[in-house]
Amino acid sequence: MDNNNMKYRNIKYSYHEWKTWTGKLATGYHCEDKALLKGLNTVSFGTKTINEMQETIDDYIDNRQEHLDDQQQYDLAELEFMNKYGTLNAD
Repeated sequence: MDNNNMKYRNIKYSYHEWKTWTGKLATGYHCEDKALLKGLNTVSFGTKTINEMQETIDDYIDNRQEHLDDQQQYDLAELEFMNKYGTLNAD
């Protein structure tokens, strides 16, 4: 992989640099691996350090079933809420 595109445990992620609105240099890592996040509402995530990125990837892989179970519980709670209250109108 090149300097901006990396791989850990066969999961692709990338390094980014940008300037904040105050002109300071900021850096971070971003992952949007579809296979890693399949079945979850999360489509991407970011971290400040490479260690945080690797720990987060480890968590998604090593605790996959727990994340899927949590997502299923969230989906059921959301469905129950919507059935009870419907959509909320701002007017």
